[in-house]
Amino acid sequence: MSYKKETDLIFIKWFLFLISILIIFFFLIKFNFISSLLKNDVSFISPLILLIFAIFTIKTGIEVFYLKDTYCNLLILDNYIVNNKEKSTEAVNIIKSSQKHLDKCVCEHFLSLSYINNNKDINLVTNKKELCKIFEYKLTKGLDLGWFIVDLLLKLGLIGTVIGFILMLASITIIENFDLTMMQDLLQKMSGGMKVALYTTLTGLITSILLSFQYKFLENKIFDIISLINKFTELHAPIIADITNEIQKTK
Repeated sequence: MSYKKETDLIFIKWFLFLISILIIFFFLIKFNFISSLLKNDVSFISPLILLIFAIFTIKTGIEVFYLKDTYCNLLILDNYIVNNKEKSTEAVNIIKSSQKHLDKCVCEHFLSLSYINNNKDINLVTNKKELCKIFEYKLTKGLDLGWFIVDLLLKLGLIGTVIGFILMLASITIIENFDLTMMQDLLQKMSGGMKVALYTTLTGLITSILLSFQYKFLENKIFDIISLINKFTELHAPIIADITNEIQKTK
């Protein structure tokens, strides 16, 4: 299997996960669960949760789509870095010419490695570990927002739960006398508050879990890239420096 097909599977796996979500969503619409949720959640927290989930699912898909190309070039570089300088140079050149954030971070890291290996100062050589930490931070800092949203979806569900119970208890405080009509109205209002509590809790919990799966998948692939870069840093830093220097000379 070629590296292109291998890395395309990364996006295909995410896309199949998305298709599964859409199929489940379709059945929920067919059985009127979504319409019931939108109708009975007077707090409008459930629609907000679904909107946030949809936005960040699309965002994750875009990041996975861009990541696979960078990963493909790094796999090519890893395979040919010792035996085929031409293909190695081509892979690095593709990364350098890209405008994607991930490729820019990799390119900057290679340039820093090149500078360190061209400089004989022992203090700069000892800073390679710090350089790797900075590179890892650049690649993973975008995940912080994703994990924040995962936590936010869950907390929005809990807020909806509190609002639902407040609505349910508020209907009890207005009781002045007990009669059949009053009890029917009371039970209707209490059930409305309970629906808000349950719908928002369920929506927040499910969307939080589904989004966490996606960000865990993205995080694993980013750390695969980081491990490859660390391998270059430890084993092939001089070769990376030579390739980078050669590309800079030709420009």
